[in-house]
Amino acid sequence: MRRAFAVMATGAVALSACTGPSPSPSVSPSMVGDISSIVVGQSDTQAPSLEYTPGLEYSDEQVEVLWDGEGEALTSGQSLLLDVYGESLDSSDVVINTFDGSPEPYILTPDSVGGALYDALLDAHVGARIMVVEPSEVIENAEGVEVGDGANVDNSAEGEAPPVALVVDVRSEHAVGAAQPAPKTMPEVVVGDGGVPRVVVDPEAPPVTDLQVATLIKGVGPQITPSSRALINYTMFYYADGEIEGEDSPESWSAGDVFDTTWDVDRAPYLLDMASGSVVTGLSQGLLDQTEGSQVELLVPGAMGYPSRGTMVIVVDILDVWNSET
Repeated sequence: MRRAFAVMATGAVALSACTGPSPSPSVSPSMVGDISSIVVGQSDTQAPSLEYTPGLEYSDEQVEVLWDGEGEALTSGQSLLLDVYGESLDSSDVVINTFDGSPEPYILTPDSVGGALYDALLDAHVGARIMVVEPSEVIENAEGVEVGDGANVDNSAEGEAPPVALVVDVRSEHAVGAAQPAPKTMPEVVVGDGGVPRVVVDPEAPPVTDLQVATLIKGVGPQITPSSRALINYTMFYYADGEIEGEDSPESWSAGDVFDTTWDVDRAPYLLDMASGSVVTGLSQGLLDQTEGSQVELLVPGAMGYPSRGTMVIVVDILDVWNSET
């Protein structure tokens, strides 16, 4: 399942809308912070940098669109892929950073990303960058606060979570490079709404014995190496009609039927660790040397994939590539 938008600070700070304490009457105006005074730059890594005066009082949630994107318009309820960087505005501790790793999947709902960010995203497009300031929040005897990966952070003592500044980039969930000529020897790939692919398989196509690879869209991002982690959306299609004996009854399929896909709304993109050996050989070999932003079509013979199901057509959109050496 796609997970709720939350980060861990001194305890945990949820990125859903929250109402913090009002500024004390004794706090002077010079001690009150505002999102407009936070400067976003670029660090030595992929993550942004933040410049601000630590220790100021932030009483309200604030949102600022730093720039809009040039991709598809965002709609309520759709799946999202976000890079998020956040710092405590008191201590400057980093509380979340996916820029120097892999972006995370979410759903565009108020419960998932928070009310104010939800409203801003509804007017934005893929490629947008938005900054959010979450005010300090009083924590009263929380048994444990769930953070992004479902883990619980012990917060049994009362206290106050500090204000947090977050920079959120909306990433594309499908390939974004330049289209390449499609080979006539492989099934035609047709891309539908939101980038979801389907294939047109020739029922007279001969069996495949060797791995075949075609780059349909060429991205310009980092290249996949044997040690990369790549975030991908994929769909596996049957290449020919077939049938296998099941426990209760035979299972049959037709050429072009979907075997497995991450494009379902309740599925997140797949984080492929090239060094782990956790996927079929045809997929890992076929993606080697491909680049972030690309769409790749693979014809994977049964010997390099699923022997009982025969050849598979796999269409892969490479969303993000992380290489430890860079």
